[in-house]
Amino acid sequence: MSLTSETRALMADTLVVMRHPDARVAVLLYSTLSAGFFVYALATAGLGWTLMAAIIGVVMLPVVEFITHKYVLHWLDLARTSATAQFWNRVHYAHHMDPKDTRVILAHPASVVLLVTVLAAGAWAIGLTPLAPIIAIAFGLFAFYEIVHFACHMDGEMRSAYFLRRRQEHALHHYVDENRNYGITTAVADRLFGTQIVDKKALVRSPTARNLGYTGDFADRYPYLKQSEARKDGADAA
Repeated sequence: MSLTSETRALMADTLVVMRHPDARVAVLLYSTLSAGFFVYALATAGLGWTLMAAIIGVVMLPVVEFITHKYVLHWLDLARTSATAQFWNRVHYAHHMDPKDTRVILAHPASVVLLVTVLAAGAWAIGLTPLAPIIAIAFGLFAFYEIVHFACHMDGEMRSAYFLRRRQEHALHHYVDENRNYGITTAVADRLFGTQIVDKKALVRSPTARNLGYTGDFADRYPYLKQSEARKDGADAA
């Protein structure tokens, strides 16, 4: 596929995602926040630092995705208390239990603000200030992330090679081995850290791909998510 054809296909696929009301609201929200912070950044931090922050953000995106996905979203110990279990359920556990449920594909806005705050605090700690450009690129990249992630899970064919590849690799994470293919927008970090699925013929399905290890004695000892699921089933039955 030529670059022109791929660009057109990318735009067409993005429009398909944006037709879904939930995805549209989330992407427009983060894009608007990004644009607002970029305007403020240009006025207060200058063009040079704003462009540099954008470059840093793009370069760091694969690593931030990887660390957040592997070490936070897949952190089983979050199920040990009622409060953290409910948080985990909303930000990732329920998504693995039912990857096609559009209600839990998109990140909760509060978790997005929390992540952006953590990134901004980290940037401040190492002296990357003013922070407005960092916050601007963080919200902008999150809008991009949500488009790609939603495309990976929504029904219908993808036209672009990029979206098709991301969908295929992400499906392996959800349905075959949850300990591999952590990257959403790119496989760069998975290749770097050795977690990319390369030989599909040698794959063995993980028994915890859907429940993330919340099963057996552990689930019995910390039953908060089981209780939540029971209440949900009761509400659905009513």
